Amino acid sequence: MKSKIFVFLTVFVLCFNFLFSGLCSAENDEFVIGVDVNVPPMGFLGENGDVVGLDIDLAREVCKVMGKKLKVQPIDWDAKELELNTNKIDAIWNGMSYTPERDQNMLLTSAYMQNRQVLVVKKDANISNLDDLKQKNICGQKGSTGITSLKNSAVGKNAKTITELDNMVDCLNEVRLGKSEATVVDEVVVRYYFTKNSLQNDFKILDQELETEDYVIAVRKDNLELKNKIEKALKVVVEDGRAGEISKKWVGSNVITFSAIKEKESAMDNKNVNVFSELFQGLLVTLKLFAICWVMSIPLGLILCFLRRVRLKFVKIIIDVYIWIMRGTPLLLQIFFLFYGLPLMFPNLQMNDRFLVGVIAFVLNYVAYFAEIFRGGIKNVDKGQFESIKVLKIPKIKAMFRIIIPQMLRVCLPSICNESVALVKDTALIFSVGVIELLTTAKNLVNTNADILAYIIAAGIYLLICSLVNLIFKIWENKLKFE
Repeated sequence: MKSKIFVFLTVFVLCFNFLFSGLCSAENDEFVIGVDVNVPPMGFLGENGDVVGLDIDLAREVCKVMGKKLKVQPIDWDAKELELNTNKIDAIWNGMSYTPERDQNMLLTSAYMQNRQVLVVKKDANISNLDDLKQKNICGQKGSTGITSLKNSAVGKNAKTITELDNMVDCLNEVRLGKSEATVVDEVVVRYYFTKNSLQNDFKILDQELETEDYVIAVRKDNLELKNKIEKALKVVVEDGRAGEISKKWVGSNVITFSAIKEKESAMDNKNVNVFSELFQGLLVTLKLFAICWVMSIPLGLILCFLRRVRLKFVKIIIDVYIWIMRGTPLLLQIFFLFYGLPLMFPNLQMNDRFLVGVIAFVLNYVAYFAEIFRGGIKNVDKGQFESIKVLKIPKIKAMFRIIIPQMLRVCLPSICNESVALVKDTALIFSVGVIELLTTAKNLVNTNADILAYIIAAGIYLLICSLVNLIFKIWENKLKFE
């Protein structure tokens, strides 16, 4: 018996070592790059669902020289430094611009491409140069070098508003719908879009650039060996012409170079002071959105719940369909539809107040959820209560407020508390229409500073708000003698 156990353990250990060594060797053979899949032509999802693009093809050729196998890992661009520093990826390679802040927190290669930050306006707009953008609405991709350059430039300081959106497609839609007069974009990226989608008839690029930037590849600060290998392999690919062929394939000309970085001055001074002050501004937006939506959603949900009890069948059907749609589709999609979809379908319903659109979308969504919560609460009220009201001929309105609703609340309060806590966290979704709340502010600060301090502070703030909401409902439950 002992010999059998010994044989079994020996085989198990050998198999484990074989598997572990195989995994290690596979990892050693792989070169994992992190990319944002919303940046054509540098890196994006192709027709087959694979990540394709100029940077992907270039990285693949560099891997051949290095003797590595390329693995492309889609990442959240706002968390790219965290992905790198936690060893989830080996490099960030996705049209990333050089900045002094990134240079302090990551190891950057020499520049392999120079790119201009340009401003795009509608073709028929009465805007021909940067001076014409004074007191205009301008947008850009959040966390991008372009939006940072815009804020630090005379154009940005003289702009009426600067809106940060999730990707360049949203930025171009902003300009097309007239919500913004211009958007700041990478010239390489926008020229690809123009060629691919024939957008020359809709937009034009202003001749004056906002800034010229260097595209670099980033590795971990302690990985000098990998940086040197990438640079050496990249130089081979550039000199033998493979890089030029890749560039012509994607943008029609050879834009690949291999040069020293043009140093810039740091845009961030008194970093810690900026972190706290900017997070406070984002917190005010989050609290304002939460308070307005909560105060409006609960009474409207209660009204909707009682309307479902009327005898008119068509009213009940309309309300049921509304609740079905609101609960069956993502809140983020509903926000997009209100802000972008409705103006395209009905031009007269154009709404440019981003915060107002967010409030409307949140209220419409949460009213449906609260209506369902209250419906469940009413079902738990003893039917004898309703019969007693009829027998005693108590007025319906008085009976609802003095008898039914107090009993219903005792049942509904835990569910209302849960939805209220969810609302606190869901407020972050308003970033999709360019409203900068707490979480988006934290993400922008992390992206700019390459420091997770803003995330830690934001997490603490969310925990504090949710804890206060829970405490208030606990007090309310005790007051109602909830069991």
